[in-house]
Amino acid sequence: MEWVIIAIVVVLVLLLAAFLLMRARRPSADQRRVEARARLAEAERHEQAAAAAEQEADTHRATADEHARRAEQAQTEAQRVEAEARERREAAEAHAEQARKIDPDR
Repeated sequence: MEWVIIAIVVVLVLLLAAFLLMRARRPSADQRRVEARARLAEAERHEQAAAAAEQEADTHRATADEHARRAEQAQTEAQRVEAEARERREAAEAHAEQARKIDPDR
């Protein structure tokens, strides 16, 4: 019968030791509050960085839109100049043809 009492005491001592070890390993409430504040501060920094990145993206998008608008203008201008050059070439060919009709030796 003694060995049962000794076994119960040993089990209770082991349970108490395990409980104390688990409690000691768990961070205190103050430590958890400090960690929570640090996480909140880090989250705020990430939000600020994300807002800055979005603003930078908007700036780049606006610049890209401006470049696209200028490229379209340049394309339109190039097409206008090409059409004008084509008309002048055709006019020059017509004048040359007229000149050959008037003076075939030239």
